[in-house]
Formats: sequence, C-alpha cells, structure tokens
Amino acid sequence: MTMENILPNNNTLVALFLSEILRSRRTTVQRAAEISSQVLRVMHKVKNETELLNMLGNLETEFEEVGTLKQALHFGVSYSELKLFEPFVRQYAAELFKKDMEASTAFLKDAAAKDASIQQLCIKYPAFCQFLTSNPEVAAITRRV
Repeated sequence: MTMENILPNNNTLVALFLSEILRSRRTTVQRAAEISSQVLRVMHKVKNETELLNMLGNLETEFEEVGTLKQALHFGVSYSELKLFEPFVRQYAAELFKKDMEASTAFLKDAAAKDASIQQLCIKYPAFCQFLTSNPEVAAITRRV
C-alpha cells in the first residue's frame, strides 16, 4: 500500500481524532490546535505506514492524547476489515452492557454503521481500543494479516 492510498484515510482519522477528543472534553481547543499543527508539520514527510506510526510515537512523548490515534492507525494500516474484529466488537459490547446499557447500545450502533471502521471505533471509544490491544487473540489475528 502506498502513502497516496493511505494518506486520505489517515487525514480523515486525524480529523476525527481531534474532533472526538474535543467533543469528549479529553483536551482543550488550544491543545488540539497544537497537536494538529505538529501533525501537519510532519505528515507531508511520511512515506509509508511505519514512518507514520513512528512519527506519532514521537509526538506521543509531547502529546499523550496521540496514543489513541496511534493505536487506531495501527489497526488500520494493514487490516481495517471490521469483519475480522466482529467477535471482539460483540465481546466488548457484552461486557460494556453489564456496566452501561446506553453506552453499549451507542457503541453497537456506531459499529453497525455502514461506513464503520475499526479505526473510527478506536478513536471514538478509547476503552475499546485498549480492550483490543490487551487481547492476545487480537494479536494473533493481526500477525496473520
């Protein structure tokens, strides 16, 4: 996959990430602007997926919020097929349902949306992303893909 193919999707994910951390009040407008300007400053230098993840890793030292974006992009760089992760979506929703039925319902609606992707779910639901990254079965799937 060339950078031309992944950049538009990644630009969209960066925008979604910034809007989501603002919407959920995980950061301030000023901090989101700082993150955005840093990403834009280096994004044009990125030539491949590995460089993109490395760049985000470097930014994460200054902006801890970028960790969520990095995890989401990690899932999307090589294997964005939501079908692969469907059992984990169901498992997470079931666990969430025990604690918060409304949150579980919202998560499932987002997961079932026509244009849903694992990256978008990871950005909007950082706890889901953490659930995926801590699950050894997911690691086995991602190594095969």
